[in-house]
Amino acid sequence: MRSLDEAIRKGYLNLEWISPEIFSKAKELQFRFIDKPMISFTDLTSMVVMKEFGIKSILTDDEHFIHVGMGFQKVP
Repeated sequence: MRSLDEAIRKGYLNLEWISPEIFSKAKELQFRFIDKPMISFTDLTSMVVMKEFGIKSILTDDEHFIHVGMGFQKVP
């Protein structure tokens, strides 16, 4: 936690609180992707935040970000 706090303080990392609006949009995605039950709610929430901030690239081994067809690209 100290390392995270330090990174936030120095501006290397942004901490985004999940608002009721973002939570609601993640729930909508969960219904939209009902045929993909293996996508976690955390991933869906991340997708909403990424869309809100215009983030297209993600460092992950998780293929769900590609399968949803929302324009995300995995970084090798």
